Amino acid sequence: MSGWNRPLEGIQFNLEEGVHSLEFSTSQEAWEKLNEMFLTIDPLLFEKGGLANSGLATVYNVFIKIRKAYVDPEFNYGRVFNYTATKWTSLLNNYIDFNKLDLMRSRLRDLKARYNQNYNHSYVFNNRHDNGKQCLLAVTFSKRFQEDVPVLTMILRASEITKRLIFDFLLVQRMAEYVYGPDQTVQLNLFCTQMYGNVETLMMYDAYKPLKKVLKGHKNPWTKHVKEVFKKYKTGDEKQFSSFKVFFRSFKVIRPDLYEYKPLYAKDMLLEYDEGIPYPEECISYSQRKKFKTQYLKKQNKQ
Repeated sequence: MSGWNRPLEGIQFNLEEGVHSLEFSTSQEAWEKLNEMFLTIDPLLFEKGGLANSGLATVYNVFIKIRKAYVDPEFNYGRVFNYTATKWTSLLNNYIDFNKLDLMRSRLRDLKARYNQNYNHSYVFNNRHDNGKQCLLAVTFSKRFQEDVPVLTMILRASEITKRLIFDFLLVQRMAEYVYGPDQTVQLNLFCTQMYGNVETLMMYDAYKPLKKVLKGHKNPWTKHVKEVFKKYKTGDEKQFSSFKVFFRSFKVIRPDLYEYKPLYAKDMLLEYDEGIPYPEECISYSQRKKFKTQYLKKQNKQ
């Protein structure tokens, strides 16, 4: 499609390495602003240590403070990314070991009962898929002196900022709800070695907010290229995009006139919260717990 390594004439960057520090009110706002920064090559993010060519834009060493871990319950992952519930199940099965998460919850509850005002405990993510890229490395649960709001710190090897980042944000939010309860506000910090967005995937943002509106008033070689690629998606046919999975997913999102989607709302993407279920120790993954819960409740209803 766009040619991954072709330079864009007239666009230059300062490649001197730096640290990018940003702050947002919620997880969803962070996702929104980052995507719009990538779509427009915002100097606030790209003035040092960033680059872009005809295929993708990328920045390194990103730190983000999010005052509240929150994704709108009505955010529709089905419409914006053409995701189904299977995608959420796969993410949980790959990264979450519920025995480890239960241990974290018990440990932090014990500390709270003993009025411990300061702790830092890390959960290291699993990566069960042989071809997994292990983008999520760890999340640290912290309580700081004289602060009521716990802090969760995500460590990411790399993050694709359109369809993956808000998926990871929701995952960590659900982990916080599992450990602290759904009513506890938590701050979310993120350290990421590399954030990137390829042109074809950035196109999906149009399903959330029209690209025409995002790009209005921004004129540079990158935004010109984005508009050209987007036009191809809006006017092209399936044969042009079906050869590569990432291109075809974007095409289906951008062309809802051709492809139906099933709604998948954030409010429906949960962990297994039922503390009254006596899960055996070997029930580690989300799918295992879901199966056990179904069988257990059937037996209870028969009694």
